[in-house]
Amino acid sequence: MLLFSHLNKNYFLIILSFTVLSGQVKNNRSLFSNDKYVLGGFINANDLGLDFEVLANLESRYGIYGSIWFSQIDYYSNTDIQSNTSIGFNKKIPGGFSLDIGYSYNYSFSDDPEQLPEMYLGADIKNISVWAYVADDGVSFESWYKPNIVELNKSNLDLLFYGHLEKNGYDVSINISNQLSKKLIAGIMLGYEQYSETNNITFKKNNQTKTVNVTDNYSGISSMIYLGFLLNN
Repeated sequence: MLLFSHLNKNYFLIILSFTVLSGQVKNNRSLFSNDKYVLGGFINANDLGLDFEVLANLESRYGIYGSIWFSQIDYYSNTDIQSNTSIGFNKKIPGGFSLDIGYSYNYSFSDDPEQLPEMYLGADIKNISVWAYVADDGVSFESWYKPNIVELNKSNLDLLFYGHLEKNGYDVSINISNQLSKKLIAGIMLGYEQYSETNNITFKKNNQTKTVNVTDNYSGISSMIYLGFLLNN
């Protein structure tokens, strides 16, 4: 697996992408525009309990932006605080098209810290986003799709589909949210993931050292309810 669970990383990307795409579709306005900032936090509830996440994002008028996200902030002994820091450049092109390129650094605050640097490239075409991440362990891909459904817009609901693909597996999810006010957002996220991980186990037998490969396959359904606070100018 990567530095932290795919779902936790996806929460950051989905919510940030949701905010951007929602602005583009409904208000023709993106949070990634001249001298914009976003500050916020989320309370998440799932079958593992409660946890908190905080974020900050800032972009200059020249398209250069930076963001930081802290997740898995809780009191459980079996989880560690994770962080994602990124810096990038966003170029908007007339016709609802934009490009992103940047560097992302993931870090785990634990006794044995894990870290994962990545380079990324993303493209947004109106309400569709496609991103590629290049790291030492390979290339992964992510995509979002936000359908523009009149019935949902009338009820102030937003729908977002998400997919993540890498050499060890994939996960998909659907996010249904409601903008309760200019600063409050609530929603539910349902997902399915399937991954396999191969580990090398070395042991000695009859004074000989042997190594075997053990593959662990995992698949499961997840769900999460969240309440978020977003402050932006």
